[in-house]
Amino acid sequence: MTLTHRSPTSRTLRVALLAALCAVLPTLGSADDGPPRNAQSRSGGDQAQGEPQVTVTPPRLNLRRQDVDLRNCRVHYSIGRRAQRVLVELRGLRGDLLYSQETRLGDLRPGARIDVTWPAQTEEIGRIEVTTWDENDASATFRISPFKVEIPHTDVVFETNRWEIRDSEKPKLDEAWTLIEQAMNDYGTLLEAALYVGGFTDTVGQPRDNQVLSEHRARAIAEYFRDKGMTFPIYARGFGEKCLAVETPDNTDLEANRRSMYVLAAEPPELCPGLGNGGWTRIR
Repeated sequence: MTLTHRSPTSRTLRVALLAALCAVLPTLGSADDGPPRNAQSRSGGDQAQGEPQVTVTPPRLNLRRQDVDLRNCRVHYSIGRRAQRVLVELRGLRGDLLYSQETRLGDLRPGARIDVTWPAQTEEIGRIEVTTWDENDASATFRISPFKVEIPHTDVVFETNRWEIRDSEKPKLDEAWTLIEQAMNDYGTLLEAALYVGGFTDTVGQPRDNQVLSEHRARAIAEYFRDKGMTFPIYARGFGEKCLAVETPDNTDLEANRRSMYVLAAEPPELCPGLGNGGWTRIR
């Protein structure tokens, strides 16, 4: 079962649901456990005056990257206590509730596998929230944001082995800036998104030199957007020649591979399969 995407005809932005865990919170198991709660007496009713309260901490979540399968709308995990019930909620890009289902788990033993599924949606999913309660009625929640917007743009042309942005190239960035602002106005408040700028080169020259060059160019573009007054987080990362748009032999001069990507995402995106979603440098 595959999550599908409907592009709004009134917008030029292409919104894509990630089908891999690159859009999951970067530290899996980063759960919103909430503060410790005071448990009521097991005999029922309020505790007697002067009786010490029992503090109940949230259950510990065990969740790994490979346990999340967004393409097939499922995730499995466990908690460190006896699991009683689980609530799955899907929210759209504007926070509207698309789906909600609470399921009794039948007092699962600590560490037992909990399988959660949800139906494919015709609307785009902005956030998936899964809350699990233990035998003490304490809960832990984890959130997944399978969302990114790739900003269409005309690539900046740099001089050979340089990363300074020439005045003649700035209108290209100004045009992209307008689309970035539009996307942030549409989605950024709800999803707390950030802008990610990735830089890429062709295979001319040494791989190490191309890596450094791509990092400088990605940073130069990110700094340009920052200096225009962007108020949300901006990150940059260079990929050198590791992620070619068109596969070529070594020392091949190809404009299609000298490119950049501007991505608005709720979580760090994996722009190159197999390279992970880490390694981003915060510019703002």
